[in-house]
Amino acid sequence: MESDKTRFLAAGATTTVFSYALYLGLISFSINPMAAYVVSYVAGIGWSYMVNMLWVFRTKVRWRSFVRYPLVYALQAIASFLLFPLLLKLGIAAWAAPIVVTVIMLPCTYLLSRAIARN
Repeated sequence: MESDKTRFLAAGATTTVFSYALYLGLISFSINPMAAYVVSYVAGIGWSYMVNMLWVFRTKVRWRSFVRYPLVYALQAIASFLLFPLLLKLGIAAWAAPIVVTVIMLPCTYLLSRAIARN
């Protein structure tokens, strides 16, 4: 894959599949959907960092980017955690809400991740 945008989408897909599978597994044990979402979201950050730095943006894993990268996800988490319950209130099914959140947040995450990888 030549484009970092294409690699970002592929890496994001693997992160999403991992996080979503974890989310579904947790709610299958009757864990509250919001708690399951938070756990699966946090677990996906580590995977995402490594894949984005090493494969997507082809940069070295550095202490500075490692510290800064979660800040991207902290901002995204705040927006996502506000959006998620809103989607549930709007009638989006618990199984579908994480997918909708991901689609909405994807462009912001790409731009912020790229900025951290390049600095």
